[in-house]
Amino acid sequence: MRKLLFLIIAGMSMLFCDCKKETKAQIVTVRDTVYVEVRDTTVIPALISDTTTTLIVLRHAEKETTGADPNLNSDGLLRAEELKRLLDNLSISAIYSTPFNRTRQTVQPLATAKGLSITEYPTTKSYTDLESEILSAYRGKIVVVVGHSNTVPDMVKELSNNSFNVIIEDSQYDNLFVVSMPEKLKPTVTPLKYGKETP
Repeated sequence: MRKLLFLIIAGMSMLFCDCKKETKAQIVTVRDTVYVEVRDTTVIPALISDTTTTLIVLRHAEKETTGADPNLNSDGLLRAEELKRLLDNLSISAIYSTPFNRTRQTVQPLATAKGLSITEYPTTKSYTDLESEILSAYRGKIVVVVGHSNTVPDMVKELSNNSFNVIIEDSQYDNLFVVSMPEKLKPTVTPLKYGKETP
């Protein structure tokens, strides 16, 4: 009888121990999935070189659907924080943004974390002039440039000497392009994804 009682108690202890461990693991897994979706952007540091000018080009994060100059919505604010986290270990020298709420707000957490002011550029400025300005002031450095779904593809195409073409749909906010510009070699573009996946 004692043996039977001992086996029942031991079995129940094991059952409860297993349940606790499994529940804890599930909670951690769910939290990681909800909070951060890193995907393939962990390769960014490997693309950086001291002898290369690196431009990280992206579209603004998700925005509100009303107003002439909308702010970021809650998803956009989370993506802006994810961008800050993603680029935290890089030595960024400058951040460029068009003069709109949604673009400035996308890079504001990063700018604050890095102690940088945001340099605004007009959407009418030619990409050639923008490239020349950046190369003149930040050659061999890392620069972040945020734009729009209808400007980023043309900008990346210009920066790559017309060797890279992409279309960004209006529903896409997770694209990020690392443009490497060695001094005497052809530029290369590495397309990446970051944060919550969008269609």
